[in-house]
Amino acid sequence: MKRYEDFKNESNDTDYLTKEELEKVKWTRYKIVVPTLEDKLELEKAFEHIHYSDIDTDNIAVNQLAHEYLTEEVTGDPEIINNIIVDEELYNKLSK
Repeated sequence: MKRYEDFKNESNDTDYLTKEELEKVKWTRYKIVVPTLEDKLELEKAFEHIHYSDIDTDNIAVNQLAHEYLTEEVTGDPEIINNIIVDEELYNKLSK
């Protein structure tokens, strides 16, 4: 599994990636489709619980999932949108 440290330059001796290093990260692409807003809110609560649990946040996909609770309502930033999509028709179509 991809880890943030895989994208770190040898000269970087901090715990964090630089802006340039972050731009090179190969993010895991995904969408989560749920049929109702209630399902979305439940998943957001679950992801927030995971976020504050003892997980390996250097694992890129794990860290991405752990942040799926973040929304404009949580952060105050209108550009923050998670990957949980409410679409009952699409959910039912994918479930067949």
